[in-house]
Amino acid sequence: MGKLAGYDYRGLGKILRARLEQDGRGWRASAADIGVCASDLSRICNGQPVSAPKVIAVCDWLSLSFRAFYDAPDKPGARQIDEMFHGKSTETAEAPDVR
Repeated sequence: MGKLAGYDYRGLGKILRARLEQDGRGWRASAADIGVCASDLSRICNGQPVSAPKVIAVCDWLSLSFRAFYDAPDKPGARQIDEMFHGKSTETAEAPDVR
């Protein structure tokens, strides 16, 4: 089995932390502007996951695409697909001739 989908919370956290330090108003004031709570900002800055709507809100505030941190899963190759769909199904097997 290949790599599963993931999200680079650490990468997002590094950018968020730098922006929060640059902003200088404090995490609670920034969180209120973003539409999340300060603990959500702390989680992201520490590389921990939060819900998708919160990630989107943070990325919007940073003027970044939330997809920039998406780590796509491996796509199965043709051989793996052939193995998954081997064509041997009891539901699609030919019915006996009942004439």
